[in-house]
Amino acid sequence: MDVRGITNVDYGIIIGYFSLVLIMGYVLARRIKTGDDLFLAGNRLGWAAIGFSLFASNISSASIIGLTGQAYASGISIANYEWMATFILVFIAIWVCPLYLKNRISTVPQYLELRYDGFIRRYYSGLTIFLMMVVDIAASLFAGALVINVFFPEIGIVRACYFIALISGIYTAAGGLAAVVYTDILQSIILILGSSIILYAILGQHHFSWSEAIHSVSPENLSFIRPLNDPELPWLGTLIGVSALGFYYWGTNQYVVQRILGAKNLSHARWGALFGGLLKLSTLFLLVFPGVFALKIFPGLENPDMVFPTMVMHLIPPGVVGLVLAGLIAAIMSSVDSALNASATLIVLDFIRPKNPGLSQRQLALYGRIATIAIMFVAGFWAPAITHFQGIFIYLQLVLTFAVPPVVVIFLLGFFWEKGSPKTARHTLFFGHGLCLLSMILYTQGVFRIHFTILAGLLAILCLIMYVSFEYVFTPSSAPTLSDQAQVTWKTLTLPKVTYKWFENPFFLSFLITALATSIVLIYW
Repeated sequence: MDVRGITNVDYGIIIGYFSLVLIMGYVLARRIKTGDDLFLAGNRLGWAAIGFSLFASNISSASIIGLTGQAYASGISIANYEWMATFILVFIAIWVCPLYLKNRISTVPQYLELRYDGFIRRYYSGLTIFLMMVVDIAASLFAGALVINVFFPEIGIVRACYFIALISGIYTAAGGLAAVVYTDILQSIILILGSSIILYAILGQHHFSWSEAIHSVSPENLSFIRPLNDPELPWLGTLIGVSALGFYYWGTNQYVVQRILGAKNLSHARWGALFGGLLKLSTLFLLVFPGVFALKIFPGLENPDMVFPTMVMHLIPPGVVGLVLAGLIAAIMSSVDSALNASATLIVLDFIRPKNPGLSQRQLALYGRIATIAIMFVAGFWAPAITHFQGIFIYLQLVLTFAVPPVVVIFLLGFFWEKGSPKTARHTLFFGHGLCLLSMILYTQGVFRIHFTILAGLLAILCLIMYVSFEYVFTPSSAPTLSDQAQVTWKTLTLPKVTYKWFENPFFLSFLITALATSIVLIYW
């Protein structure tokens, strides 16, 4: 099978894409006058913009490379992260969005200050900034550089990382969250088009027959639910580990939640989260199945992460490669810009503004732009280090496995159990992360022979036990002191009644999306 070349038309499409994104950033930058404009898009985001942005910021270059690579190596069970996200986003829409929007928070850690205290806010904010730099931004930069290096080997991994970071940093620093969200809409469309072209091309190798393509794959690679001893993704890991990691990502990560916080109102926040959950189901067909189908066409690839670039090089005709590469670049930039803006938001609103309450809105915006550029350079330096890990997707999940279980617990129990005190949350974070650090050392030394998703779930369960124990043993009579305005648990929350048309009702839409996701899971059980 011949390798296809890159034509001048392809170059033109890529250059046109970069130009359009920079123009959008420039236009939106002229509207930025305050910190709220930069960090929350002036709370003007509608449901479609939120949903597209959630989808685009999540489907990063690391996801494209990692999902197709893991599907090539082990089958469709890697899509458990995707359909589980749909269920989690339904949960976020119904149960979490009201708590965030009612308290008018600007950052997710700010919720923790209302629920617990300022120390918990700063602790989690610092952890989130660190994770976004070494996980979200760095992995996206590396995955994008990996693919760009295939087509333009003269650039090199490091220079490709910095080129992507520079472009993303410029329009993010200039236009803030509005630039991130509205370019994400463009990037979502290009990403879906590019991925659809890959799916079309791979089906062309099976005479455009879905049935033939399915029958070319061994049955064990077409099942979501794998045995308990499965080395790739056992069913227990999906149940307790993927759900815990997914809740952290979709419900507590500023990188994702920021566009929900920028919603016009609660209804748009809920509709946007549900729309994002619906879009997540498409990744099974746009990314995972092409990776599985490629196993017969390109057998024996030494590095599974090379599946996507291999499909592009061998299956896509000249003149169309540019659109596919533009889709990949869109995925890179949509993830990097989201994380850059979120990190800058946390630095300014959780650390700089509390110590300098007299700063004007223009000064806050300036600090945000400076923070964006600084984070861009730090993440760019770390990105090449990912070569030492076994696949990009595994790198992402391993880091989160040992970082987020205590966080998941203090949020979930904080939402639904009013007795949790600041002291309880503090002990849970300290001892929980100590336990996670010990587990990471034992895991990397081979002492634990357990799948990391199961380990993530077990760590979350142990942290939950810690939280409850600390509350009853150390602070049996304590309760958080909440202001009259802070409605931070479901027991204290009051929401105005809203009359919806039947097709707008978030509960009805949640039912439909849940039913659709459940049907897909049962079909490929």
